[in-house]
Amino acid sequence: MSDKELIQLFNDGTLYASDILIEKYKSLLYRLCNKLTKNISDADDLFQDTWLKIFKNLNKYDTKSSFENWMYTICINTYKDKYNKKKRWLNLVKDYFSDDEKDIEWKRIESTDELPEDHIIEKENSDTIKEKVDSLDDKYRIPIILYYFKEFSYNEISEILNIPIGTLKSRLNTGRKILKELLKEVENHEG
Repeated sequence: MSDKELIQLFNDGTLYASDILIEKYKSLLYRLCNKLTKNISDADDLFQDTWLKIFKNLNKYDTKSSFENWMYTICINTYKDKYNKKKRWLNLVKDYFSDDEKDIEWKRIESTDELPEDHIIEKENSDTIKEKVDSLDDKYRIPIILYYFKEFSYNEISEILNIPIGTLKSRLNTGRKILKELLKEVENHEG
């Protein structure tokens, strides 16, 4: 059954259509939640909140556009909303998990770790790369995750983040430069 057909069934009151949609997209969405939040507990919350918003707004979904992109947009916006509230009210943005727990979770998540700066990145292990990506400001980290880890196109990311392609390219470029410098620092400390 196509996404369009499932959405129509759901909007017509057939509740099992929601189960099929969740089953179809749960792995993709959960991986993004993990990459955004960097810990299992927050990823679980974000995953649930995203699905709640999806089903609450499914009648507003434009079936001419990609459901996957729409889902990712909702997820990222939900993450940003929670992140901003947490930052504003608690003035605290931390990773509460130990390094061992983070390592276990990162290994569980499928990803590709090849960025353009191959000569530096090939020398680093994937844990170091992921740690440095995690340390980036969200405006650089989220586009890098979507482009390199999720392998979305510029157009798709631009649509998901609701930013112009020029802004996206600038953020990717700046993020890569920052990442390259961070990795050079690690290399210099090891060398």
